[in-house]
Amino acid sequence: MKRKDTILNFFWVLVIIPLGILSCQDCEECGPSINESLVSFKFYNIDSLIKVEDTLAVLEDTLAAIDEEIENGNEGLDSVRNIVENEIAYYTDVQTDIENGKLKVDAVYGINGEGPLLFKDSLTNDSLTFFPFPLSMNDDASTFIINIDEMIDTVGLTYFRDTVYVDKEILVQAYDLEISSYSYDSAKVICSEDNCYSNETKIYIYF
Repeated sequence: MKRKDTILNFFWVLVIIPLGILSCQDCEECGPSINESLVSFKFYNIDSLIKVEDTLAVLEDTLAAIDEEIENGNEGLDSVRNIVENEIAYYTDVQTDIENGKLKVDAVYGINGEGPLLFKDSLTNDSLTFFPFPLSMNDDASTFIINIDEMIDTVGLTYFRDTVYVDKEILVQAYDLEISSYSYDSAKVICSEDNCYSNETKIYIYF
């Protein structure tokens, strides 16, 4: 009888262990997962914006001069006027994209051993206006090397870390973010709260 019980117990061990392994394949039942802490970067190409605005000013002056000539009876300038109008429409779209911070980031590297960083859509999508950068949660600082249109620059951030447990997830939060260094023309931190938590903080870069 005891031998039969032993065999049955062994059988149930063989069944239960694989079931336990399979059930853990569902991430919601495998215990806590760790979410990375992100901070959003927005880039403004001020040098290009100034050039575009200057170009638009010249084109608009040219269009005004053409309209004046047409009013004076010079009807042969209609085709030229259409070309200038198309150029104005093109540079107006470019101006809007720059003002919205829309550009393509060619590459991002983390000096803290976390690069190259390939975050979703940011390196292949030229329609993004905010770029989520993952912060190092092994240190109280992160430094990034950023490549935009063959221009290499760096941005350094410092912060404090806090660990919270929410809905079966361990969330390591960075707060009190500050810019420690940058090689761009200027940079600033925009926070929605006093503590400047990373996922609610935006870094504005001007170059």
